[in-house]
Amino acid sequence: MMSLVDSHAHLEAVENLEEVLEHAKAAGVGSIVSIGTSLNTSRRAIDIAEKYSSDDLRIFATVGMHPFDSKGEIEDKGVEACMRELTDLASTSKKIVGIGEAGLDYYGQGDMRSPTGDTEKEFQKKLFCAQVKIANDNILPIVVHCRNGWDEIFQLLSKDSGQPPMLRGVFHSFTGGYNEAKKAVGLGFYISFSGIVTFENAVNIQEAARIVPGELILLETDSPFLSPEPFRGQKNEPTNVKIIASFLAKLRNIQESDFCTQTTKNAQKAFKL
Repeated sequence: MMSLVDSHAHLEAVENLEEVLEHAKAAGVGSIVSIGTSLNTSRRAIDIAEKYSSDDLRIFATVGMHPFDSKGEIEDKGVEACMRELTDLASTSKKIVGIGEAGLDYYGQGDMRSPTGDTEKEFQKKLFCAQVKIANDNILPIVVHCRNGWDEIFQLLSKDSGQPPMLRGVFHSFTGGYNEAKKAVGLGFYISFSGIVTFENAVNIQEAARIVPGELILLETDSPFLSPEPFRGQKNEPTNVKIIASFLAKLRNIQESDFCTQTTKNAQKAFKL
């Protein structure tokens, strides 16, 4: 059976975790990276990785602060104190394989939230840059979240950003198009596709998925969110990574077994699993 890697899941938010992990094993998932989005969820990701990892399903963790999920902690402690705590946390377990998810999450007119103002944007950029530094200092990849902030995220990761360029990283649940994919590839970053790529209206994302070099593609479920078709709108779980793999292999017109082998190797290299 092919061994797949779900490179991005939020296992602390998954219901019936033990049952879901058994499903993953049966589906041929060999590794899962459980992602932190706050200090609290980062600790829980580490705990899950240490408690539930086994020879036939290895579980790893990242530690990071998403600008929304960590807002309460930052309001309580301040950015600097949170970054010190995150820095300390990054060295607490051998299960930690990355920093993030971190990034920019902007809303515009007509979105479900109020448009993101300049003060909030500056806060998000400061929080992101601080985590880029932690990732570089710990020689770990940064797991990047980006909603409507592509120009800024590429500038912050570029050589002329005023800070050391990020050594390596992953654009998770990629929602950009052809141009954004080319820029991400130009940075040498991995691009991870979630169930969104299977949606009928995700034409731009599918176009991007066709042109990303095979050695830079990762698979993820973002469980328990973003279930692929035909389960869109339902609770997601790591077993569905095989649906995303099958869809992308057909999209790229290559053998599914070869594609799965390649993406597994990519994840192992990206996160040093």
